[in-house]
Amino acid sequence: MYFNSSEKENIIVIGGNVSGLAAASQARRNAPDAVITVLESGNYISYGTCGLPYFISGIIDNIDRLFVYTPKFFEEERKIKILLNHKVMQLNPQKREIFIQTAESSEQKILNYDKLIICSGAVPFDLGIDVSKLVNVFFFRNVKDALGLKNFIKENAPKKAVIVGAGSIGLLMAEALTAIGIKVTVLEKAQKIFGGFENEISSILQKNMSAEGIDLILGTSIASALSEDNNLVKRITTNSEGILNTTETDLVILSAGIRANTDFLKGTSIELGKSGAIKTSPKLQTAYSNIYAAGDCACAKNIVTGKYDFIPTANNAAKTGRIAGDNITGGDIIFPGSAGTTVDQIFGFEIAKTGIGFDEAIDLNYNAVKITGSYSSHAKVIPGAQTITAALIVDFKTRKILGAQMIGKEGAAKRIDTFASAITFQMTIDDVYMLDLSYSPGTSTVWDPVNKICGQALLELSKRRF
Repeated sequence: MYFNSSEKENIIVIGGNVSGLAAASQARRNAPDAVITVLESGNYISYGTCGLPYFISGIIDNIDRLFVYTPKFFEEERKIKILLNHKVMQLNPQKREIFIQTAESSEQKILNYDKLIICSGAVPFDLGIDVSKLVNVFFFRNVKDALGLKNFIKENAPKKAVIVGAGSIGLLMAEALTAIGIKVTVLEKAQKIFGGFENEISSILQKNMSAEGIDLILGTSIASALSEDNNLVKRITTNSEGILNTTETDLVILSAGIRANTDFLKGTSIELGKSGAIKTSPKLQTAYSNIYAAGDCACAKNIVTGKYDFIPTANNAAKTGRIAGDNITGGDIIFPGSAGTTVDQIFGFEIAKTGIGFDEAIDLNYNAVKITGSYSSHAKVIPGAQTITAALIVDFKTRKILGAQMIGKEGAAKRIDTFASAITFQMTIDDVYMLDLSYSPGTSTVWDPVNKICGQALLELSKRRF
């Protein structure tokens, strides 16, 4: 959009973490004279959410190590004003007004802006349990949650914990609590853990978690949390196909997924998509020319399907934040989209994926073929070689790679990036099979697992007529 760098415009950014600070910083580079303010609903900014489970386990001994920058850095070095404990309650785009609730006052105040970047992130799904008065029931989304949980564990020494949700955060927390001697039960509404993965991949982690002593209760949801007089939950009620059961616990963590943090946009004409995420143009502009959105609160284009989806990753947050900050101050950058590439390391296993899964490919009318196989991470003659299990989703007609998934104790995490690159540049299995990938006995096999599974896919497709 048009921007005169000499104008002293008032730019407000909602959200003080990855995308918001990237947006504010890029806006400052382009507009040295603009007044830039970041509104953060909590008391902390610029931290790595993904590192919070490691603070609970003790791998990270001091939470201050998770903070990248302080508010003082932004205010003194980048001349960006940081307002903590400023929660946005409502937006009036026509009047360019933001209604703010602060900890100091019960009354809302109004801030005006010339341009606005919404980077409000995501919030946990509401499971219908009021946790405000329950002292041993926690969400796990931010620093406040982590500090509260750490303090509770220190003061109460719980022996048993129930975690609701078997996605990334839930399973990372299961590992963290197990590491400090707490017996963990995981409830998952679906019939498998890590719902976005193929069964051939997630079942390996599921088997390993059971071997580590985790009780996995699948096809089951939480119905209620029963508190005592001291507001401690000692039992939860579970529901499995209408059958109610109770499970005793000393601690409950709710991690059943996230949605975009956009409730404050109700009543506006800013259009929302899947999971309440804001719909934007490829330049991250909303329906209002002076309002942009980025990060977990905004939809991102899925580069495989071409559709706009909810893809909340740290990588997307950093990129889209910077692009939004650039474009709102005169830039002209298009965000090409995301393959939804993710990786986690849980109980020694690297589990990674990129692109779409087989069922989604079928639902989207691709003539999809799934190839699976297991390969050595490096030459077996060198000690320490581990098995990598992979699943590849290929379109029969075009031979393009639609998705890839891997799990193993070594070598899965970064190999998935090769497939992410292949998907981004619409490479076929023929192209990837012939990639000149590096080899030494201690790092790979002569035919790398990436080459091997594509070679296996070539053979599979050659046997098919349609």
